[in-house]
Amino acid sequence: MRAPKGFHMPHPDIHLPHLISPHGFLPHILDQYIDSRWNHYFLQCCLASISLILILLIGDTLKTAIVVGIASSAFTIFVVPNSVAATPRKVIGGHLLAAFIGTLIALTLQSPPLIQMVLENRYFLDVAAALSVGIGIFLMVVTNTEHPPAAGTSLGLVIQCCEANIGVDWSSIIFIIVSAGLLSGVRILLRDKMVNLL
Repeated sequence: MRAPKGFHMPHPDIHLPHLISPHGFLPHILDQYIDSRWNHYFLQCCLASISLILILLIGDTLKTAIVVGIASSAFTIFVVPNSVAATPRKVIGGHLLAAFIGTLIALTLQSPPLIQMVLENRYFLDVAAALSVGIGIFLMVVTNTEHPPAAGTSLGLVIQCCEANIGVDWSSIIFIIVSAGLLSGVRILLRDKMVNLL
């Protein structure tokens, strides 16, 4: 609907947020809040390291992609503990869903008609592993359990299970569940003492 000729509608004042210019020592290189939050930076990075040391000692595993996924979860939980991606539902749910998808695709690839193709052609395994990530992402979004580091879980399980020719890798699945639970437990206990570092 047009305003009558000669009638001018007043424009509402638009208030844009005031952007604070970078300050502090070397503001374009160092985080500008390091001087006021250095204790949080130190504490939360130490917590991430200690949690991962415990996880790796308990798990005694060198399953690279899976460990990288858990380490990425530690980054999310200890750097942005108040983000949605750091909630227990996202962390535990995302890794559980990714473990389920990765195991399902690994079992499918190890079926008699497909196992020979996987052994003869590495590209077939790579495509299946990438598909496990895509399917996992879709299901995480649908079930509201989005946790980006969990993508490494499904990828790692598909590659690991097929290369080792094992059906269900229960030790890896238990490692994933315990690790996600431990990280989420630390976040729940210490959330009031942590701040987002980003």
